[in-house]
Amino acid sequence: MEPDRIDMEILDAIKDNARLSSRQIARKTGIPTATVNRRLKKLIKEGIIKKFATVLDYEKLGKRTIAYILIRCKAGSDYNKLLDDAPKQEAVEDMAVTGGQFDILMKVRVRDNDELSDFIFGYLRTFDTVAQTESLIQFNMKKNYAKSYARRHAGRPGA
Repeated sequence: MEPDRIDMEILDAIKDNARLSSRQIARKTGIPTATVNRRLKKLIKEGIIKKFATVLDYEKLGKRTIAYILIRCKAGSDYNKLLDDAPKQEAVEDMAVTGGQFDILMKVRVRDNDELSDFIFGYLRTFDTVAQTESLIQFNMKKNYAKSYARRHAGRPGA
């Protein structure tokens, strides 16, 4: 089932604050509370809403440095051990196997550059499959100002 415009308005209303009550969502969207309740249950049942998550303030937790690490593996090497083990590391937030010059893109969050260096040289480079790493340090984070899905798709067939 593909969500319609009403579903998307509800999803847009809760994307920044999943703790909104159905009544608050209804006020924010102009959709009747009973409809909001029914639609939310449907979105959960159909797996469109997978979970409601906590968003942490990493500044307050002392994890101020975000880096994206590009990893090139040795030709013909099996990097499944790295793919299996890395998500267990506290610093690793996300990983993806990629095409192009590098094989893996890893997002890590650490306290500072010293901890990043320890992670790269004391952990990543210990895997014999790793041929090269390149790190991109994120200096600041801008809020995602992309328009909401519902607004981007308003007026399109099926919206």
